[in-house]
Amino acid sequence: MKNQFEDIDLELKDLKPNVRAKALEILKDRQDQLKTNRNLAIKKAIEEAENWFMDSEG
Repeated sequence: MKNQFEDIDLELKDLKPNVRAKALEILKDRQDQLKTNRNLAIKKAIEEAENWFMDSEG
């Protein structure tokens, strides 16, 4: 069975590993958004993950 986030992993490949993991976590929580507007959901998840990373770094 294909991982439903496999193609998204490719879009997140340039992110730091912990930011990529957080973006995937956010997307998993928002699967309904992913179905309706995939590009926007990915963009928002990356933005939130990057903000999370910046906040955690102090």
